Amino acid sequence: MSILIVDDSAVVRGMLREMLAKIEGAEVVGEFESPAPAIESIRNHPPDVVLLDIQLVNGSGLEVLRAVSTEHPGVKVMVFTNFAEPVYRRRCLEAGAYAFYDKKSDLHALRQALQGLASF
Repeated sequence: MSILIVDDSAVVRGMLREMLAKIEGAEVVGEFESPAPAIESIRNHPPDVVLLDIQLVNGSGLEVLRAVSTEHPGVKVMVFTNFAEPVYRRRCLEAGAYAFYDKKSDLHALRQALQGLASF
């Protein structure tokens, strides 16, 4: 299962990379902190999963989510963000997110979901 990480925080990207290294079958194929290069990478080499934050450098994760949902509906976008208010959750799910997780409380749930996807 190929995974692309899109998050403005190098610390969070590193933590996600470490977590994913422990999931059999999961492979991180790229990391980005801003929307434009992430979208270009996804267009050229669509991953199985995108782990996406809403707040990015020079833009919003919603840009990435909308592009992926339109151009590659088979790619599962899992939003992992500190902006976990219901309005953001609803916007992301309506825009095509596969799942939505709060960075403050849902890391375990995210890990379980990824392990489940990797086992298929």
